[in-house]
Amino acid sequence: MIRGLGILLAVCLPWATVQAETLEGRPIIIDGDSIVVAGKPVRLWGIDAPEMATRAGSAAKSYLRTVISHHEVRCEDHGERAGGHIMAQCFLGAVDLGRIMVLSGNAVDWRQRSGGYYGRLNNFGKPEPSALVSDSETQQNR
Repeated sequence: MIRGLGILLAVCLPWATVQAETLEGRPIIIDGDSIVVAGKPVRLWGIDAPEMATRAGSAAKSYLRTVISHHEVRCEDHGERAGGHIMAQCFLGAVDLGRIMVLSGNAVDWRQRSGGYYGRLNNFGKPEPSALVSDSETQQNR
């Protein structure tokens, strides 16, 4: 029976996985952690912004709109989905939008999705000094 389950998983698993892709374009801002790029809903990977029903949620959306302005973004799909949205790490040039949102205090690390990737940046927009140094610089100073 276990062998049969293994064969079933081996046959079905390739179709169950999500194809990762890169999306590029001028986004439509939905809220502080959701945008639409190339017609597809995208949830900014690894962060959680306040809900739109709150004053902080409106401020987060406004801040993200200001940061992006009328520029194009590049979103790298992590192959995960949340509420029908593509979970993607999005960039404005080389700038990680999730990092900017957390550093500004408009979002926090979503540890369940990011594994703590942005966690050291949390602190209401006041990053720990080590968070301002790139990972390679941190390793060189150890």
